[in-house]
Amino acid sequence: MAKFALVLAFLALLGSTQALPSDEAGPRVTGGTATLLGQYPSAVIIETPYIPQNCMGTVVNRQHVLTAASCVMNPTTFVMINPFWLRVIAGDINIVPVSTRREVRQVIRSYVHPNYNRLTDGNNLAVLRVDVPFPEFHNTIEPALLNARILADNTQCVFAGWGATQNQVTAVVRPNQFVVTQPILATVSCNAANVHNNRVQQTMICAGALAQSQNAVCRGNMGGGLYCNGRLTGVLAFGLGCGVANQPGVYMDVRQYTQWIETQFTRTDNPPPGWTPPQPL
Repeated sequence: MAKFALVLAFLALLGSTQALPSDEAGPRVTGGTATLLGQYPSAVIIETPYIPQNCMGTVVNRQHVLTAASCVMNPTTFVMINPFWLRVIAGDINIVPVSTRREVRQVIRSYVHPNYNRLTDGNNLAVLRVDVPFPEFHNTIEPALLNARILADNTQCVFAGWGATQNQVTAVVRPNQFVVTQPILATVSCNAANVHNNRVQQTMICAGALAQSQNAVCRGNMGGGLYCNGRLTGVLAFGLGCGVANQPGVYMDVRQYTQWIETQFTRTDNPPPGWTPPQPL
């Protein structure tokens, strides 16, 4: 796993130095503004051997991280992977170089929503438990506050992450964390035939832009958090369009899953690797 992480970091650095000499060298697909250390202390990277660009998650208490169920499922066999293969990187805004505030944890439990449906992305959520609690009073690691309000369309929200700049299997992620503005879109607009074609369910939030945009979520952002009014509002489930028209991001609405999320904190069972959701495969 350490070798895998080192190779990924090297590729990320290589891509950032060769593909674009500087941030001003041309439009970035994922755009945004570079963040400061501690600006989004709940945003973390989830290392997985099954997704080249890895995933993202959000710290929700000292020992648990919220992410997308698709981040902990094998994309070939469609079963839950062994948590042993997952690591959480917290407290840092860079893939490279490593800051002294970084905390790395091994995942020891994966709790996938029991009604997750890989065909529709319904209930695309998972809570991960790490082996050692994150430290208290840590300037760059802090649990997110969960949104409990229904938000109006066009509410200005943000997404902070390490996404790639191209929608390609071999795309490299940027080594630094960036934040992009993602306004909430009307569900009816996102469900248009030329957009997500009725895939956006009542338990989901659509955010971003319908037009082509340089500020968008991309590969490497799956499972990351949408923050509205400073609170975690959504978990990215699909819509990694990397800025192309009619491909805004779609998020699980955290407000509607708060009870399920908090119930996972006290679970004592250990779902075995190879578990499959009840939906047809």
